[in-house]
Amino acid sequence: MNRRRRGFTLVEVLVALVVFTVTSVALVRNATSSLAQAGMIRDRTVAWWIAENTMAELRMQPRSDENYPGAGVEREYVEVMNAAWEIETRIDSTENDYVRRVTIYVFREDGTEPKASLTGFLGRY
Repeated sequence: MNRRRRGFTLVEVLVALVVFTVTSVALVRNATSSLAQAGMIRDRTVAWWIAENTMAELRMQPRSDENYPGAGVEREYVEVMNAAWEIETRIDSTENDYVRRVTIYVFREDGTEPKASLTGFLGRY
């Protein structure tokens, strides 16, 4: 009986280590997943800001016969928050000659899927 009170047996120590290992692996996996999700949310938020800013810049330009945008696609590269971004602006004609449909896609420079897309309309006057 005295022998049992001196400390833990080898089996008890091994069981405690297994429980600790399983718990640690689960916590590390959860933390890694949370960091990845935070990065995706950050990228989408920044991409949305870039798209909104691009649309606002298009709407603020004065309209005349020379600078009313025609149908086409333009690409622009910017650096925001220490990351490279590609902005693709598609301007399409509509049934009304005085209105253009503008679709803005924002990509990370190394990505194939857009992080944000925004569609709006641009009037002639």
